[in-house]
Amino acid sequence: AGGPCGVLASVQAYLLRHLLFVENRMDPSGINEATFHRALFSGLADILWQAGGERSARVAVQGEKRSTGGDDQELMRSLKFKPDGLTESLIVITCHSRAEVMDALTSHQSSYTDQRGPGVPLVLYSAMLSRGLGNIAEDVGNLEGTPRLMGQHDYCSQEMVNLLLVGRAVANAFDGDKDLDGMKLTGVHKRSNVGMLTLFEHYESMEVGSRLKDPIHPVWIVCSESHYSALFSCDADEVSLATSNGGKFDLHYYDELAKQDEPIRLSVSYDLSKASDPKVILDHSKDLTPPLEHCIRTKWSHCEVNWNGTDPIL
Repeated sequence: AGGPCGVLASVQAYLLRHLLFVENRMDPSGINEATFHRALFSGLADILWQAGGERSARVAVQGEKRSTGGDDQELMRSLKFKPDGLTESLIVITCHSRAEVMDALTSHQSSYTDQRGPGVPLVLYSAMLSRGLGNIAEDVGNLEGTPRLMGQHDYCSQEMVNLLLVGRAVANAFDGDKDLDGMKLTGVHKRSNVGMLTLFEHYESMEVGSRLKDPIHPVWIVCSESHYSALFSCDADEVSLATSNGGKFDLHYYDELAKQDEPIRLSVSYDLSKASDPKVILDHSKDLTPPLEHCIRTKWSHCEVNWNGTDPIL
């Protein structure tokens, strides 16, 4: 969505995955700075190593700013390049193992963690270079026009999100490939480590397949009202059991740009008999249903959501 939230939410999701299901920190609050940074860079390493096909990856870091000479300026003009203070000073580190990716990230920690630093564009540069620009062009497929990772109004495109979530910049969220009158539409090629739910699917303008909707770990980015945020469970077994048999479970919602003091806890009641009955329609005609609830119901159909005293986000 607009601004950096698509990148931030994707990194947040991988960070949470590492904290909850690798570090086994069932309560992500109260962690120390060292644990946070370890989870952050482990999540980034997963994103970049995956984008490189688990064969290699490239880590972009900020080098020293330098003045450009006449030859450099002429080259920039010929490429229609406008200096931005970052791109022309990038240093790209090629890594041949995930451990090398971790070393490169932690050795240049400040490039990614300084509050006013270029962390977001560096993540995107690193993911693009790890995947390869030629591969990204192929990922997008046969759509007309120039492939773009940034959409209209500088919104994060689905291609960008998929590059960060599953390592390929495909334009669709459904499973596998589809044929549309002889044109191949490429979807998600594997089950994702972390998933995605979107309000667009509630409005039936987009299909999200099980490879994103049912990720390996119960962590999702949520696309709602042109904004990305994070939704997660601290108990994978609880969610899995309730999804299979019906029941109750908690989800936690966090918006990285909303300055929340802590995640919002949502209690979800999922009734399989209602979910499988097409005659059951929840009547929200007399209330304002929070868009987040619509997103949640694209996975758990007809579920009830309790905000536990928190004012619903409308």
